[in-house]
Amino acid sequence: MQELDFSKDKSGLIERAYNFARKAHEDQKRLSGEPYFIHCEEVAKILDTLGLGEEVIAAGLLHDVLEDTSYTYEELEKEFGKDVVELVDGVTEINTLKRKSVRANNVENIRKMLVSSAKDVRVLIIKLADRLHNMRTLEYHTPEKIKKISRETIDIYATLAYRLGLANIKWELEDLAFRYLEPEIYQDFKYKFSKTRKNREKDIENIIKALSEELKRNNLDVKIFGRPKHFYSIYRKMRLKSLDFEKVQDLIGLRIITDNVERCYEALGIIHNFWKPVPLRLKDYIANPKPNFYQSLHTGILTEDNNLVEVQIRTQEMDDIADGGVAAHWKYKGVSGEERFDRRLSWLKQILEFRDQSPSKFMKSVKIDLFGTNIFAFTPKGQIIELSENSSPIDFAYAVHSDVGEKCTGARVNGRFVSLRYELKTGDVVEILTSKNQRPSRDWLKFVRTSKALSKIRHSLKIRQGVSGRGYNVLKINEEVSHNILHVSGLNDFKVRFSACCGPLPGDELIGYGNTVGTKIIVHKTDCRNVSRIRKKILKVQWLKNFNSELKLKIKALDRVGLFADVLNTIAATGTNVSLASAKNFGADAECTLTINFDGIEHLRDIIDRVKRLADVKKVSLE
Repeated sequence: MQELDFSKDKSGLIERAYNFARKAHEDQKRLSGEPYFIHCEEVAKILDTLGLGEEVIAAGLLHDVLEDTSYTYEELEKEFGKDVVELVDGVTEINTLKRKSVRANNVENIRKMLVSSAKDVRVLIIKLADRLHNMRTLEYHTPEKIKKISRETIDIYATLAYRLGLANIKWELEDLAFRYLEPEIYQDFKYKFSKTRKNREKDIENIIKALSEELKRNNLDVKIFGRPKHFYSIYRKMRLKSLDFEKVQDLIGLRIITDNVERCYEALGIIHNFWKPVPLRLKDYIANPKPNFYQSLHTGILTEDNNLVEVQIRTQEMDDIADGGVAAHWKYKGVSGEERFDRRLSWLKQILEFRDQSPSKFMKSVKIDLFGTNIFAFTPKGQIIELSENSSPIDFAYAVHSDVGEKCTGARVNGRFVSLRYELKTGDVVEILTSKNQRPSRDWLKFVRTSKALSKIRHSLKIRQGVSGRGYNVLKINEEVSHNILHVSGLNDFKVRFSACCGPLPGDELIGYGNTVGTKIIVHKTDCRNVSRIRKKILKVQWLKNFNSELKLKIKALDRVGLFADVLNTIAATGTNVSLASAKNFGADAECTLTINFDGIEHLRDIIDRVKRLADVKKVSLE
């Protein structure tokens, strides 16, 4: 087995950590039967490829010493210094957290990991390297544990790797998890790729040769590489667009590396003149970088052989940062004191603001900041403001400054007056109108998307998240609920049971009938097939429009990778608090049950409508 290269270890720190960790773990074995220290060494090798420096590699070698051996914090600090031992302790804090029942995606584990990482993001990078090697050796666990770890990896760790710009780690985590979550589809992909490999390699070789000659003819010296397509990204595209494998056209990817930014745009022009560009495929991430530092020009072209090719064009520095994210950024710019770096990590720094919140509040903030899709809007002076997808001018105002958000009265987007509910898009220029007499409105809570805006508005209104105006319990099919979400003509004091046959939802027209005492009302949709069989007195039932409460949503869907994450992300995007979440599968189907807090019937209807539109969702009902 190849060992770590100590040639660049000028201080001897890595070699000392190597020997110390090997001795500390010498009597320990992994489930595979191999020495435990091999895991520590492999984690350090992954970190070494990121170029993060001696302290991080040493901490990678030592990351399990405090947890799994008798050595203490003080002994490690004396031997390796404060910087190294704090990194090791940060990873240990995450690992030693007592496992709790699955609640809002194991919220306590996520909270601990993100709060530790917000202090020093290198802790999270070490944890990602640890997870990556564990995924590489996952086959020694029980099938149930393999599924659980793989789902957590694809839903949480791969997303974190993406947010930190660690593209290679993200892709490998996704493909490894995909291999265990969808083994039949994975093996099918593997077979189909191997079957067409020679033809694809020949196509790539011919395309690179033709393009190289054209670029040289225009006096442009570049490097061109074939770019591998990853199984999970292909699977995700197939699901998103409902395509068969054979219909996925862009299986060929190229990466072009230039000397400087100017030549990136020059190369783009030459390529578009040489081959036919595909409409709507051009994306300029150089002018508008992604939140994880990623910069590149993307385009799609059709060759004369009708091959659809994805092309990425960037400088060498951009390429290093595309693969290494924050780690590569440190290599070029240094660890701190750089405004762009601090801005790109603001999503993680902001986690510290929510560290003392209840689990449900904390997870709400994390789901918005971590898993949301971001857009980039501009102030009239050209400052870039990064926001969650579907954000409003109110979100924009709070992102500029809390005082601007508090006093916002209106907005102009691209020179036009818009509603405060307007959904901003990337490229919008936003001007916020303010008044010193303005105060936040409770109505804003219904449409703002960013955790900062939600938190500031609630604070201003002195509202605690998750506390309902009029509480009630929605129980299981044969149990009852109180009446304060419905109005029943002629009755003030009654209980309600939603019928299982038609599953009434907000917005449905309702009828009901009472029992002999008249205090329990069974509610059906007016078009329910069982209405004609009712022999008791029919009562007029209506949904109340204005109430705040909590209920359980049950979502039945075709089981697939990422379903639970998609449901949580969709609900989080409506500004809704999920206080409890669980999922289970039944053969090919899955069932997600979520306890949510909402503001009125329109808000609840919006939540249900969005969830219904998700791919593979079959039914949404109130439990």
